[in-house]
Amino acid sequence: MSERKDPGIQWRQTSVIIRADIFLQAAKMGLDISNECNQALAHIVGIDYQQQQINQTTHEPQAPVLHPVINADDPTAVSKVMKTKRQPAVKPVPEIPVTAEFPSPKTSIPPQAPVPGLSPAGKGKAGASEKKRKDDALKKFVTTRISRVDAEDAVIPKDDLYQAYLRWCRDHRCAAMPERKAFATLLKNKFALTEKTVNGTPCWMNVVFK
Repeated sequence: MSERKDPGIQWRQTSVIIRADIFLQAAKMGLDISNECNQALAHIVGIDYQQQQINQTTHEPQAPVLHPVINADDPTAVSKVMKTKRQPAVKPVPEIPVTAEFPSPKTSIPPQAPVPGLSPAGKGKAGASEKKRKDDALKKFVTTRISRVDAEDAVIPKDDLYQAYLRWCRDHRCAAMPERKAFATLLKNKFALTEKTVNGTPCWMNVVFK
């Protein structure tokens, strides 16, 4: 509700809340919500508002100012207005413009300096060292826990061999290969183990546990 100046009447500025549907309908109808609120409150408190309206004929016509108001049919409207008047006015905080700096099209962004120990593909010496430790652990496991036997019934189920490998790595505090597929690929390519399905179970052939 904007403040108005008049020699005989004092005006006060306050903020009130109005329901969204009422506000939108009032805007569509072109109502001056401040004036409507004053009329409603004047009727509640027993003041003849029509006899004290301010003559605004000397001012240029302006579009109706729509401000949030309390529902005039609310029996607690007067107490809400009085409570709002007692609250100190809150001054709006001025907005500080934020200026974003962007490089001009002609400005080239220098390439990042290579990190020592890292290859362009992102795999450094640490990754290569970790892979070597896993390969060494697998080689030691195969040589200490598996024996090759030239017999058709010498088989180890793939799941049993992989679980034995994980237990061996835990006991010896070695880094194990979490990917079972990589584990099987190394056994075939690096240690020349053969695989076969026996009674529906994938197995490694011609090997037994030591």
